[in-house]
Amino acid sequence: MTNEEFMKEVEISYRRSIRVLEEKKKEYGTEEDRLIQFYDVARASDNNPCNALTGMAAKHYSSINIMSRFPHDYILKQWNSKITDLRNYTFLLDALVRDMGIK
Repeated sequence: MTNEEFMKEVEISYRRSIRVLEEKKKEYGTEEDRLIQFYDVARASDNNPCNALTGMAAKHYSSINIMSRFPHDYILKQWNSKITDLRNYTFLLDALVRDMGIK
């Protein structure tokens, strides 16, 4: 893969992430607090929001790890879904540490 092809894939992946984040915003947050689910899970598990988020992200990482054992057993749509979800957790974590006032 050339650098140009790689950068094109990065752009496509980024747009996919944005689309999924937009689609799921009503399912996982509110207009007032997009990150509410992580605060709620943290309270329910006597934990902190960052740890709640990474726990949720771990499920996606684990799934990718299992898929990686036999990568050709899965179609590109399945890979896209798992990779996009995991990538989106990094975007959400980036927002969460700022929301928590971490400096």
